[in-house]
Amino acid sequence: MRQYSQPNGNYFACGLIAIMFILSILVGITSCQKEESNNEQVGVAGENRTVLPVNQVLVPAGTQISLPGLRPQALALSPDGRLLAVSGKTSELLIIDPALGTIAQHVALLEPDQRGQLSYTGLVFSPDGSRIYLSNVNGSIKVFSVSEDGTVTSSHSILLPPADAPRRKNEIPAGLALSADGRSLYVCANLSNRLLVIDVYTNTVTQIFDVGVAPYDVRLVDGKAYVSNWGGRRPKPGDITGPAGRGTLVKVDPITHIANEGSVSVIDIASGSTKEILVQLHSSALAVSPDGRYVVCANAASDNLSVIDTRSDTIVETIWVKASPADLFGASPNALCFSPDGKRLFVANGTQNAIAVLNFDPQDRESSLLGLIPVGWFPGAITFHTEHRILCVANIKGLPVEPKQDRTTGGQGFNTHHYHGSVSLVPVPNQNKLKSLTEAVYNNYHQERISRA
Repeated sequence: MRQYSQPNGNYFACGLIAIMFILSILVGITSCQKEESNNEQVGVAGENRTVLPVNQVLVPAGTQISLPGLRPQALALSPDGRLLAVSGKTSELLIIDPALGTIAQHVALLEPDQRGQLSYTGLVFSPDGSRIYLSNVNGSIKVFSVSEDGTVTSSHSILLPPADAPRRKNEIPAGLALSADGRSLYVCANLSNRLLVIDVYTNTVTQIFDVGVAPYDVRLVDGKAYVSNWGGRRPKPGDITGPAGRGTLVKVDPITHIANEGSVSVIDIASGSTKEILVQLHSSALAVSPDGRYVVCANAASDNLSVIDTRSDTIVETIWVKASPADLFGASPNALCFSPDGKRLFVANGTQNAIAVLNFDPQDRESSLLGLIPVGWFPGAITFHTEHRILCVANIKGLPVEPKQDRTTGGQGFNTHHYHGSVSLVPVPNQNKLKSLTEAVYNNYHQERISRA
């Protein structure tokens, strides 16, 4: 759920993260009251070990690429696997060499929008690898050119139609998808609750579809577009509603006052007909199985995944991404990707600081959690590198190295806007290695103490 502090975003998303954050601290306090106090200081505590201010520890697997000043919210791997693009809370696109584990380029966003930045998500290569498209929170799509030698340069911007929300004119684009020929770009218009289709050769909008509240991600399968909606279906007269950002509304629970459903809109692109599938809370990233048979939706506030059969467009399985639905500590699954053979599904469990490894078997309804891989602080994007058999993971948070000066008081210190993310490059472990990595994850967030509490 990488969207929790994105400017101009949806307020209900902020509420979900705040609640989970507070609960995690309270659980930690409750358990620690019955244990000997831990006087270990927050910060780096040895080689490849960091103590967090939320009663957790990081011991990430694989290679870690530090990204000072950046909160990486999206990843995209080039079709040939040479380039890994990442972007977040800065006005630039970073290009990483996944083979070397180094940053190859810093590419500034094109003028005149020098203060633009990646939205909640939305970063994709064209099918031929010659372009990169980035959702700019200020209402446009930033386009980058990729030369044959892999050099990336800013090209141009595609201005989106205005959202004309009650308190904001510009659109907030989110997830992106491209047609197989690379000509049509599908854009989740998060603020206006629409899916836009853009001809990237003419930079014109060719189709507009209404979807649910706050669309987040989109995937294309057999002439259909699947769109995840953070806030579920649009409110109807008589529904209890709350603010969803810039004056828009979302259906809410009468007690908790947060969005009470998530959904996936299924659009027949040719006819324009739409079907809405109810999933669970805070439906976020989508992934398509390699054979195109299934679309999987990560339900970040329900700790599970909804598996949709693309033949019937019905949910055929719900998969938990934590060991037991009864576990007190949440997982916040918010991003996912498949192995090339479709037998493994990898899920970014944000609050566990881990990647869940799942056996994917929806046909027999026997999908299951195999184990967990420790990564950085709150993983929020993931992709699979086939050639190197590594997981590329964007970790949204991290501890800054040096304090920051407050512009108002002049004091030195740290705050939540002191970004320092990272990218983890993790070899896919065998079953024996996965067992020990899983134990490390449980130790890192004190699973035993939480269970006793």
